[in-house]
Amino acid sequence: MNRRFALAVAAVALLAVSAGCLGYATGGGEVTNETLDAEPPREYDFDTDRDAAFDLSTDGTYTVVYAVGDREEMRLYRQTPYSGDEPMEFDALRYRYPDGEVITGSEFRERGGEVERTTDETWIRFADDMAGGELAFSGDGSPRRFSMRAYVEGSYTVTLPPDFSTDVPIVGHVSPRDHSVQTVGDSDRIVWDEVTSGSIVVQSYREGDLVVFGVILVIAAIAAVAGTLYFRRQLEALRERRRDLGLSVNEDDEDDGWL
Repeated sequence: MNRRFALAVAAVALLAVSAGCLGYATGGGEVTNETLDAEPPREYDFDTDRDAAFDLSTDGTYTVVYAVGDREEMRLYRQTPYSGDEPMEFDALRYRYPDGEVITGSEFRERGGEVERTTDETWIRFADDMAGGELAFSGDGSPRRFSMRAYVEGSYTVTLPPDFSTDVPIVGHVSPRDHSVQTVGDSDRIVWDEVTSGSIVVQSYREGDLVVFGVILVIAAIAAVAGTLYFRRQLEALRERRRDLGLSVNEDDEDDGWL
């Protein structure tokens, strides 16, 4: 009896661990100073006048600069279809004070800021003297399909890599739809004047990809035509065999849309 009870307890414990139920006991995983102090993939553009400014790259990373304003904290999370909310992961955190001083993630903590990760979210809390500054970090995100929740209200921008575009429907898509596109150097910049909730989604393509898409469409069209002709020949051969066997064929119904 004791052995069965022990096995049952072990099974329950295993299920709890696999479901993440013990994550609260470990704090959901610490965000280390090494992660926060990592070098960003490229220089942060703190001179933006937007509330959230994203920069996408072909190396599969993004950078973002948020205007802190008078907020005390930010809750960063991702929604998943099966496991609910998950903490958002990022690195290379930097904070710039209104006077222009930029500090690293570990210095952010030393000066009263907090970065805490639970099983459901990552919290960034600002010290009292950090109002009016800017927060920046980087993470993984492809320009071909980039999605991010609107963690702050206000104006947003997403700058695409050079030679990427969203102009052609189906292969290009932007949400929310109330946006404009600006040309900055050799890059397109998508601008929303006001985002209050939900997520921003940008699906872009390299302009050279249109040739590939065109070739695929031509091949698909040829295959469709060839398949239709093959089916019609097979249907006609079947009717000929029915005639040869003396089976009745209604000649008036031969043209059924395929012939």
